[in-house]
Amino acid sequence: MNGIRFVHTDHLRLAGSIAGLGATPSWLRRLARDATRGAVSRVFEIARSHDADFIFIGGSCTESEEFQSSVGRWLEKPIRNLRHRGIPVVMTASQTTATERLADIVLHPGNRLHATRSEGQVRLETHSADSTRVSELAVTPELVGPSVKAACNYLFRPRTRSAVVRSSDGQFVYSAGASQSHGPHEQGEFGCLVVNADSDTGQLDAIFESTDPLRFETRQIEPPSVTSSQMICDAVLEESRILARQQRRTTVVDWHLQTPVECTGEIESWWPDTILNSVRSVLQDGHIGVWPRCIHLTPSSVRLPERADCAATRVLTSLLFEKQRDSSPKSRTIFTELITGARLLDRAA
Repeated sequence: MNGIRFVHTDHLRLAGSIAGLGATPSWLRRLARDATRGAVSRVFEIARSHDADFIFIGGSCTESEEFQSSVGRWLEKPIRNLRHRGIPVVMTASQTTATERLADIVLHPGNRLHATRSEGQVRLETHSADSTRVSELAVTPELVGPSVKAACNYLFRPRTRSAVVRSSDGQFVYSAGASQSHGPHEQGEFGCLVVNADSDTGQLDAIFESTDPLRFETRQIEPPSVTSSQMICDAVLEESRILARQQRRTTVVDWHLQTPVECTGEIESWWPDTILNSVRSVLQDGHIGVWPRCIHLTPSSVRLPERADCAATRVLTSLLFEKQRDSSPKSRTIFTELITGARLLDRAA
């Protein structure tokens, strides 16, 4: 193989838990419980399938010192399997040695990793940032800066989100991010980077590989119009089926409807929990890989027959959908009263 190839991931988060799921079925709770370890296992599998020269962990293995020992024990087997394939593990220095001891090389602050191919094998060494060591590839924290003696410079910036940016001096700075999201505050794809360094051209190619078995997203739905709560259910179910065919993982979605909505029919049918439970009951019967976390109707999209331009109605409508975010019994009563008030306004006009 020409050049040097390695897999880069940042924070493994092996002691963390996934939050923000609320009331969920048992299959989703099991998936959330095992998702982070499954994602990390997928990172190691990618290193093997790509025949990587080494794997680089640029962040922490766990964000909790309390679980350092248990995380270290879990990592022993997959790291041992990597070594059997001739793939060494490089870690950045952490606050304890429970996981560091598993690494073949530890990259300490102020140092950089040098990689050079010799007789078909890649030799890895760490040197201080001011060293004039000549190598084919240098892997360096962004704050330290690139090596003047390396044919290829790879600068990393540990982050919890996946991103690829260019620094001001023209060097590439990569954030592999975590392999698995830990809640709806972290949306989109999570995974690792497969990096190829060509010392002949000085070119670096970083290819993103997704590893997350559980993903969080926000999706917009824009049907022409909605005149019943059942139409909302049908629209969310249809979009869920489309998304399930596109992705080979479970996706937890915040659905937002951007469409004219007329609040007709029974008041209870428009209560957000009623709509959400109706959708979930169908999806639960035959799990298709998509789970609705919430369904939002924006106030600006709601109208009442013939009085949509009434200022009082608009105020009531805005209050109505502000209360839909709160599922307390008191809020449910206010929600019902607001719909009743808005309809009385319409009839009195």
